[in-house]
Amino acid sequence: MMTSNKTSITAIINFWEWFVRNCRNFGANLENEHLLSELDAQVKRLGSFSWEMGPGKTKDHLLVISPSGDVDMLQETKIIIDNAIACDGWEYYYAKQPKQWDLRFYFVTGKGARLEVDAAQWEYVLLRFEDGMFTIIIKASDLQHLDDNDKLTAAEIALDGVLGEELRLQTICEIDVLGEFDSEHMNKASNMRGLAPHIKKLSGNDFS
Repeated sequence: MMTSNKTSITAIINFWEWFVRNCRNFGANLENEHLLSELDAQVKRLGSFSWEMGPGKTKDHLLVISPSGDVDMLQETKIIIDNAIACDGWEYYYAKQPKQWDLRFYFVTGKGARLEVDAAQWEYVLLRFEDGMFTIIIKASDLQHLDDNDKLTAAEIALDGVLGEELRLQTICEIDVLGEFDSEHMNKASNMRGLAPHIKKLSGNDFS
């Protein structure tokens, strides 16, 4: 059993014992709002992590304990998942997973507005640094009415859906969201749908 330097093993065990007591009570469509609220409180007791639930890849449901976009916290979430207790119908992940989707999603802005975003038409350019990390420049004309924080939030949601959170954190160090590309990058742009194979090829690593 692995132990964590930041999150106590006792807290991790307590979390999973709570989860297996309740994992069959979230509802077939994960609609038990009271229990979802309690899950949020339980995750916060572990640390500055976030979480998400949804349909599983091989089982009915999945639970993600996410490092909240902080690459330094990936080891923490790996330890939490390594100490998980199995529950029928559930699979667990230590970072948000790539999605099989149409690149459309909703998110809540900093002012509380719920917006629908269609990232299927977004384009991107990758700029590589000497250390192998990338800046991604995203052309997202539909986001230009938003402030910078909301643009970044929407871009991170899209990138996590396309790449998965772990690959995004391991490869992308800076995200710029623009209404139009400048003349230098205009002819180098690609559609967001092709980002995952592109960045894996450029990184030269065997990412799964």
